[in-house]
Amino acid sequence: MDAVRVILCQLPLGVPITRPIADEMRSYRPHFVCFPEYFFVNRALGNHGQTPHNFNRQHHRLIELSKSLDTVIIGGTMPETVGELMYNTCFIYDRGAHIGHYRKKNLFFAEVGKITPGDTFRVFTANGITFGVLICADVFHDDSFTAMRDLGARIVFIPTFSLKRIETVEEKHQRDHDIFVRGSRLAGAVLVKVCGVKSPYKDFLQARSLIAGPDGVIFRVRPDEEDSSIIIKQEIWT
Repeated sequence: MDAVRVILCQLPLGVPITRPIADEMRSYRPHFVCFPEYFFVNRALGNHGQTPHNFNRQHHRLIELSKSLDTVIIGGTMPETVGELMYNTCFIYDRGAHIGHYRKKNLFFAEVGKITPGDTFRVFTANGITFGVLICADVFHDDSFTAMRDLGARIVFIPTFSLKRIETVEEKHQRDHDIFVRGSRLAGAVLVKVCGVKSPYKDFLQARSLIAGPDGVIFRVRPDEEDSSIIIKQEIWT
């Protein structure tokens, strides 16, 4: 088994990474840093808006972050325009080099009619680890996890856009088990879910970031941290 240092950036969507935050992340010497779904957006354009200038600007942010932190960045997601189609895409950079991307296959209801589903599950290799990416609603489909298993993923990063729910702590924990612990067993991999924090831009989010393995939840934010911006540093074994 290998010890892998991961950072979960539980932050509001579309915010800059400040120098103190970058310094905090760099000091941990992470192998992987993961951001939430729709993190790399221009708030003026919204989640489902994009321009060539903004697309290039967001990629520049990813390149510079991955070089500055000397790590692999799982870039949450951003809108990707291809001709007349728009995808919800996670781009992955390893110390400034683009090593691949994944387009969300299973759409959230607000994306239907705006976003085109992707058609391929993918894995990537960096730091000697084969890892996959799923995005938000992908986790509601067993074939997402079995695809990760069949492709040999040891870690699956899951950038997520999590809507606020009124539920008990017991209900939250049961849902974590039913989706993510079960999903980890299906995938044969550790799952790392990273959520965005509510803000004036999106005030209906809850940030329930967690890490799950086949034997249970390894880490999750407390209920009183679901509205908090946190740089979560965890060592996991794969």
